[in-house]
Amino acid sequence: MFSENEKISGRQIFRLLTFDILGLSTLVIPQILAEFAGTDGIFCIAAGVLLAVLYLKALGTVAVDMQGSYLSYLEQKLGKFLGKAVILGYIVYFILLAAFTAHLFATVILKHLLREETFLLVLFLILLLSGYGLYSGMEGRARVYEILFWLVLIPFFLMLFSALWDVRADYWTPVFTGSWQKAAEGSYAVFVSFSKIFLLLFAGKHVVHKRNLIRAGKYAVVFCGVIHAVLFLILIGIFGNRALAAMDFPAVTMMSTVQVTGGFLKRTDALMSGVWFFTLYALLSSAIYYGSVSLLHLFGKPEWTIKTRKIALPVLILIFGLAYLFYRDASYQLACEKYIWYIGTPFIVLIPLVLAAATLFSKKAGSGGRGKKVSMLLCLCLLVLPLSGCNTAELEDKNFPIEIAVTDTEHFGAAFLNEESGGNKLADYSHLKMIFLEQKFMEDEKAMEAFLELMESKLDVPRNTYVVVTEDAERIMELGEQMGEAAGTYLEESFENVTEINKKSYPTLGMLYQEKENRMETLFIPYITELDHKPVVDHYYVWKRGKAAGELKNETALLSFFTENEMDSYVVALEKGEHVRLFGAHNEISFAQSEDGRRKIIVDVFCNGEVLYNEDVREDAASDLEAALTEYMNETAAKALLEYRVDVTDSFKRLGAENRKWYFEYQKKADAFEKEMHTEYRVHVTWVNL
Repeated sequence: MFSENEKISGRQIFRLLTFDILGLSTLVIPQILAEFAGTDGIFCIAAGVLLAVLYLKALGTVAVDMQGSYLSYLEQKLGKFLGKAVILGYIVYFILLAAFTAHLFATVILKHLLREETFLLVLFLILLLSGYGLYSGMEGRARVYEILFWLVLIPFFLMLFSALWDVRADYWTPVFTGSWQKAAEGSYAVFVSFSKIFLLLFAGKHVVHKRNLIRAGKYAVVFCGVIHAVLFLILIGIFGNRALAAMDFPAVTMMSTVQVTGGFLKRTDALMSGVWFFTLYALLSSAIYYGSVSLLHLFGKPEWTIKTRKIALPVLILIFGLAYLFYRDASYQLACEKYIWYIGTPFIVLIPLVLAAATLFSKKAGSGGRGKKVSMLLCLCLLVLPLSGCNTAELEDKNFPIEIAVTDTEHFGAAFLNEESGGNKLADYSHLKMIFLEQKFMEDEKAMEAFLELMESKLDVPRNTYVVVTEDAERIMELGEQMGEAAGTYLEESFENVTEINKKSYPTLGMLYQEKENRMETLFIPYITELDHKPVVDHYYVWKRGKAAGELKNETALLSFFTENEMDSYVVALEKGEHVRLFGAHNEISFAQSEDGRRKIIVDVFCNGEVLYNEDVREDAASDLEAALTEYMNETAAKALLEYRVDVTDSFKRLGAENRKWYFEYQKKADAFEKEMHTEYRVHVTWVNL
């Protein structure tokens, strides 16, 4: 039960402020940093957090000097007229911030939860809920979020932990490749998100001890900074720099890449949208609350009582109209973003800086009146500067395809992914498991580009849907009728529970999206044929840096999976008849240049091994077997480079970390990489049965 004295603790301030910062920033900052600074974005986060910590010192100076509410303090320091002008600026900022947040909030819900609802209905319910939450005042909101804090963040941390296994550290490099200007823009973007710590001043009257206020602000900034750094490293490690820069809401999308075996647990991103539901709701409620309180003060009314709470109604109506305007015309949303970026944030940052400077000046000069004049003069200069839808379908009215065949080069859009394809039911592709691409379709570059763009625009299609290639997609899908289960389900079960290859190595739709932008990796897509009336992986099709590159033998692709440490067990049949099983591999890939100028990819293989059917193998044959394995791997890799221009080590993505000079060179002539490189395997086996 609340004490109803509108007083809150430092811990509650910390939790409220953490939610206010995380909600918006975790959705948009990773994409902005990838676009502005690339892999240097991690340093932008550090710079932005440092600026926020320094800014807290100015806020601390104001908080200590402030008696009563911040709004009253503004009029005390700046005079009635100028103080009200500044308060009006805060009202405009809060309303536009709330409208932008409400628009983003509704967009996230529509894209990842309720795709068939109307924007107006979702927006109305969001603001209705926010309005209801306002009536409990600051203390009620603080108590609620104190309880929800770990209930919301623990699933978020579990999400980050589960995503660690998909991170590729090679995507973190190279660093220090961008310009200082781009790095500064990225740092400012982070600071814009963290600038919401100015809300400490508005919450100051609710905290008894001002030292708790600033301490809570420092904890919130550092805590959120660590979360942003970890989140950015995970996102760029999963998607790569270019793909991340082209994505909307990558943090939510990240959860759709988590592979979960089973039928209807494919859209984990929908489950995790709850994290952003609460954090965005917290920011929206804060903006509406402080905007309403500022409006009350502007009219000389008591700040927040039962009688004055009705002031929130016109504020909510205005926010509703602005958010809907952003939805109808993206140019208004862009204008709002520019306002927050270039006007709103400088305004809310510089006002406390001016007040802090004036406070320090007045203390030094020993004259409060002179400090007030300085405050008014600086604020006057600051104020002058800017003058230079549909119905929802029930589950029984939906069709849930789990596999699709892509066969028609010219009219593939009409063949699938339309709501009429399920007869009288709407097609919902949120549980799609397998996409069968016909080879002729995949080799049509323009058709594939259009296909990927269409699929990426269909937000109900999971990014972790497996992609395979075949000569006759319709025939493979027909095999399901003979087997008694869908061909896609059969293959998914094989990929995830039967083969020795790590299931995360099998290409998915999300990987194709990423490579369309990154163009860094070589993917080996299973080529499906029919055997005994069942679909099987006969060999592989190469997708090299975003383009089709031809078929490849099964043994060559398996060597690639083994080299990349993506196989639990790898069996090699040697020329003399020995069958060797290698397992527990830990392989290292590096680059070197020989004395004659040849550029080499060196693979050091460290693994355990056993000889199968080893009755005729001598106990002293270990060195001979290692030599035979080395020869086999070198010949297979060399043949792949020579005949197919395919690097089985998939080392192009490692250049940024291993050799910056080569990285920049091959960024301009990527096709020359496989022509100029040579592969050298060095095998070291610990034998278990010799």
